[in-house]
Amino acid sequence: MLLVKLNSKLNLVRIKIAFRIIIPIALLILPGNYFDNGNSLCVSKVFFHIECPACGLARACMHLIHFQFEDAYAYNMFSFISFPILAFFWGYLFVKEVKLLRKYS
Repeated sequence: MLLVKLNSKLNLVRIKIAFRIIIPIALLILPGNYFDNGNSLCVSKVFFHIECPACGLARACMHLIHFQFEDAYAYNMFSFISFPILAFFWGYLFVKEVKLLRKYS
């Protein structure tokens, strides 16, 4: 029973590691302006027609990934602070999960 529980946890860790690898690769493959068109998903913009401080952050981060700094700044200048923090935590969690996988494999 304990072995089955450990295997299911290891499978979950493997899925998380795959997710942490596939998502950045997919974002690099997509063009920088992929999210520029379409309706906003921001709740404050949809319901109240008011832009919140995070409006445009996903689009700005996508432009930062492709080194399009002027476009990123135009969408949300906060992305220059938030994107490195998000990237750091993404990498931190990736390393933590790899260490966990190595420990129990």
